[in-house]
Amino acid sequence: MALAAALVAGGVVGIRHALEIDHLAAVTSMVDGDEPPGFVGASWGVGHSIPIVAVGLLFVVLDVRLPASVTHVFELAVGAVLVGLGVRMLLRAANVSVPTLRGHDHDERRHHHLAFGDVALGTKHSHVHDESFAVGILHGFAGSGALVVVMVSAAPGMGQAIAFLSAFSLLTVATMATVSVLWRRSMALGGTRVLRAAAGVVSIAAGTVLVVEHVGLVA
Repeated sequence: MALAAALVAGGVVGIRHALEIDHLAAVTSMVDGDEPPGFVGASWGVGHSIPIVAVGLLFVVLDVRLPASVTHVFELAVGAVLVGLGVRMLLRAANVSVPTLRGHDHDERRHHHLAFGDVALGTKHSHVHDESFAVGILHGFAGSGALVVVMVSAAPGMGQAIAFLSAFSLLTVATMATVSVLWRRSMALGGTRVLRAAAGVVSIAAGTVLVVEHVGLVA
């Protein structure tokens, strides 16, 4: 695999991987229209890339592989999280107050904290969407991310592996940021409650499928 081929392959796989239904369900169920454009999707992409890059390089250098039981646990966790996000989005569509990440400004920069109504939790400032970032990390350790890592392990050298992972990560972040922007703009055009309800239903469905598929494989 030449360096250029590794870059192209990583980019193509990154775009395709980002557009998997459970990834789209996660990001659309976390966009609330109050965050900077692309913020949710980009944060998910960054979080998703960290474990894939780390474990992918471990594969190449040390031939270390995550046990299947571990990826099943993460898949199950992702499924449960998607169901929770979907339920929360349906509650938002019904105008029920639910926990969310509230943004505010400090020193001309925008920060987010977990908030419920008028009560804000936590004082740590973050320059990523904390919730989306965390869900992205979970997705990175789950089964689809593990498949990408297996592809990296087939790279003939460290240079090609780094090229593949770099292109994969950049295109994943860019793709999900674009999805986040488009979804937010769609919400701004009207029909916010319908879109939120749709995102909630899809998220619950995708999460339920993952839970059903992996609940018997974790033991």
